[in-house]
Amino acid sequence: MNVEPGGRDKAAHAIAVPPVRPTMGSRAAVVFSRYKEASVAVVAILLVIYFQIGSNGGFLTTQLMSVVLRDTGRLGMISVAEVMLMITGEIDLSLSSTFSLAPYLMVLMSVTWGLPLFAGAIIGVLLGVAIGFVNGFITVRMRIPSLITTVGTLFLLQGITVSIYDSQPIVAPIEEPFNAIFGESLYAPTDSLFSLHGLTAFSPFLWALFVVIALAVVLTKTRFGLHTVATGSNITGSREIGIRTDWIKIYNFMIAGGIAALAGIINTAEFASADPTAGSPFLTLQAIAAAVIGGTSLLGGSGTAVGSLIGAFVVASLNNGLVMVGAQATTSDIYLGGAIIGAMILNVQVDRLRTRRRK
Repeated sequence: MNVEPGGRDKAAHAIAVPPVRPTMGSRAAVVFSRYKEASVAVVAILLVIYFQIGSNGGFLTTQLMSVVLRDTGRLGMISVAEVMLMITGEIDLSLSSTFSLAPYLMVLMSVTWGLPLFAGAIIGVLLGVAIGFVNGFITVRMRIPSLITTVGTLFLLQGITVSIYDSQPIVAPIEEPFNAIFGESLYAPTDSLFSLHGLTAFSPFLWALFVVIALAVVLTKTRFGLHTVATGSNITGSREIGIRTDWIKIYNFMIAGGIAALAGIINTAEFASADPTAGSPFLTLQAIAAAVIGGTSLLGGSGTAVGSLIGAFVVASLNNGLVMVGAQATTSDIYLGGAIIGAMILNVQVDRLRTRRRK
């Protein structure tokens, strides 16, 4: 037998060491570190299972899911608008007021001047963009924190909205195909869920899905998206390499304002009424909660559009599912607050795991 000088058998070197198979836990850790949406998606699935069992099979019915997805659509659009700003390190608390003001003016112009709803909707979205520009300009040019700027515009716009028509809701006219496209449900029990009428029952969610996918592509596939993330990650370094960080923030304020206006228009088309109090500040807070639950950092530089929609679904499921299982409506805020804290802890742990994997 040939023995090496060190006394070791050469055959020992020929023995192959079997590879260590990754455990289920390690595989899950890889998925969670790679996809920020994965953890909140698991939470959403567990919530659906819990509410479905707790409501004796009533949660996943078409009737209730249309309500949950309607709320998901409204929250999801405001939430993804906040995501674009939160990635840059800013925030907009006035989106709920834009959500109310834009459709209110749209309906008022239609009722008093006979302006077509399509034209009024365009004006409303442009108004939201203009409000976003003002918020962004004050924030980045006058160096006023966006929290303070948008709290001011929140009350300013809210006051304007309720004073226009003595705080009274206005019945919106029915103009087809505008109403069918933007939110009117034509679904009847005799219709197929996958028919054109069936799809109108989920118009707000479908619009939110379209907006979320569009912004997800913008964030991951375009130069503007990369500059948005860079601005929030390292604003000084971004400026040094030539990124116009001030305008990146202003543009994102404008995008957020336009999306909030569109969300309000869709909400008005759905209920055929423009309510000046439809966009309470609580709507914005819930949307921010959905963004945080979905994996967006409050410190900037990190966020996901798809995660914000899943987070909105979690919030909408909590709001509606707790009632289905017999919980008091007043306790929903307790569970929502716990969900936000839990999501923040989970996001921090996932970020640490992602950092360790990069090293």
